[in-house]
Amino acid sequence: MKKYFIYFVLSFVSVVACAQKPIENWSGILNAGGQKIELRLHLIQNADKTFSSNWDVPVQKAKGISSSKTELINGQLSIEVKMIGANYIATLNKLGDKLEGTWGQSGMRFPLNMDPFKEEQAAAVVLKPQTPKAPFSYTSSEIIYHGSTTNLDYGATITYPSDNEKHPLVILITGSGKQDRDETIFDHKPFAVIADYLTKKGFAVLRVDDRGAGKSSGDFSKSTSADFALDVEEHIRYAKSLKYIDTNKIGLLGHSEGGIIAPMVAAHNKSVSFIVLLAGPGIEISEMMAIQNQLYYTSLGISKEAIDAYIPLYKNLMKTIVAINNNDSAISKAKEIVKKWYANTDKSLVIKITNIKDEAGIDKFATIMAETFSSNWMKYFIAYDPQPVLQKVKCPVLAISGTSDIQVPAVADLKGIEAALKKGGNIHYTTKQFEGLNHLFQKCTKCTVAEYGELDTTIESEVLTTIGDWLLANNK
Repeated sequence: MKKYFIYFVLSFVSVVACAQKPIENWSGILNAGGQKIELRLHLIQNADKTFSSNWDVPVQKAKGISSSKTELINGQLSIEVKMIGANYIATLNKLGDKLEGTWGQSGMRFPLNMDPFKEEQAAAVVLKPQTPKAPFSYTSSEIIYHGSTTNLDYGATITYPSDNEKHPLVILITGSGKQDRDETIFDHKPFAVIADYLTKKGFAVLRVDDRGAGKSSGDFSKSTSADFALDVEEHIRYAKSLKYIDTNKIGLLGHSEGGIIAPMVAAHNKSVSFIVLLAGPGIEISEMMAIQNQLYYTSLGISKEAIDAYIPLYKNLMKTIVAINNNDSAISKAKEIVKKWYANTDKSLVIKITNIKDEAGIDKFATIMAETFSSNWMKYFIAYDPQPVLQKVKCPVLAISGTSDIQVPAVADLKGIEAALKKGGNIHYTTKQFEGLNHLFQKCTKCTVAEYGELDTTIESEVLTTIGDWLLANNK
């Protein structure tokens, strides 16, 4: 779930050093599960003395991945990158020329030390072949509009055929993490590619910056999927005011978490005449996340024995912590659960999956997990069950997934979507699995998250064709 991906923000504790103004550009090698990946950090001090940051991943040809939070206090650097579900905690040394810390992602933690980086060595961002390039054969307009209910401004791009006709509209909904309107990830711009393809097929397409991203206002960090559904309602209201839109043919296309949000809106808003779910969840999110963890750790080469030992702990922590409102109580309960698991689990397996070695490690790991599952977004997300909402969706539905998706497992979720629609009496739906495609609908070889940026294809042509043909058939 994007992306942007549905992985989990972790925090790690390091030794505090004396504060000193940091160097802006850094580089370090992350050894994650046997994969050595260079990460480049750009740390910027703002005019108000706060900090912001972004990351480059050269091997994945990714540049400018925005951090959702950056703090530097008394030499202690704390960064969250919710777009990819990661966290970096480090100590700035007394000379200000060394960062020593740990990178956390998806329940794992790895050492990551960083040294000053020379800007002239930076790799250029590579434009993916499918990314649309002007001039276009259709009209493309950059717009900003105001939401009457949310009181937010939304920055967006709307594309439509250059004629005097009214056209069906497809509103695109991004996945997890603060996304720009193109759902940019590792140089790929999936929503720009989809918009280009569908506009050439005769559709108008609206793609919008998430709240707090790009030219949209709002505080993303305090929002939940329910808030993002309110944003989509605003997009629909705005679209109805446009003279070139057929207001009887407005639909939603959601990717990953967007595949949760689209049914939330369609279930009660009669203006939605169709929805397309790309790798959308169809089972309880807590169960989906457990499967996701299994698939992700497997992709890193972690043994089945270690994964099987860890998943019951993960499920227990997840379901317990989201039910506790007090942060201190959540941490205390998490420590109790982890301590008991540690005492009853083969220590060789514990090391492989959590790197816990002692009492201090237990405390760190438990605190990390408690903080991870205590955010507003995570609490709402984990507690969410898509099925009751899907049962209320009466408009036509297209749901597709890739069999090599390790973020939203295709078989379980498509079956869940189909079962819910059937139970609700909706017979106007189509589900399809694409063999060998990942979460971004790319043909993958290693089928890991890291591979997304290594692939030139943004989205396979067979997927675009399936979406386009289904939309044409349902908007005659």
